[in-house]
Amino acid sequence: MKICPKCNELNGENRTECWKCGAILGPVDKYKKVCLRCGLIYPQKAEICDKCGGRLSVYDGSTNYKFSRNDSSGCWLYIIAILFPLIGIILGCVYLARREDELGKSLIITSVVVIVIFALLSLLFVSCASASLLNTKIY
Repeated sequence: MKICPKCNELNGENRTECWKCGAILGPVDKYKKVCLRCGLIYPQKAEICDKCGGRLSVYDGSTNYKFSRNDSSGCWLYIIAILFPLIGIILGCVYLARREDELGKSLIITSVVVIVIFALLSLLFVSCASASLLNTKIY
């Protein structure tokens, strides 16, 4: 049992501050841990990142960690998700010019629907990502 130096109250062995007065019991964390994926800093008792689930490494404060928040594969997926429907619209216009109306109309309609769905999902994911960034706790 730890005894509070301020109010002499008994506290559990794992407590870092007094439950009664809030005074610090003994030494504060000698080191902290950092998530190498997302860059969040945690106390030394933490083992896994709350945000991404990655393992934490010891953080000494002097090392400048460079966290890669840009994933190039995601960029390519956005480009392809826009490029294919645009190709569908162009092909639909070509088929309409050849007087193949059914195929041309179906290509254009499908492409427009895919672009609208992509835009709605992008807005949804951006709003979810910004909301999760606002709720992120940095220790």
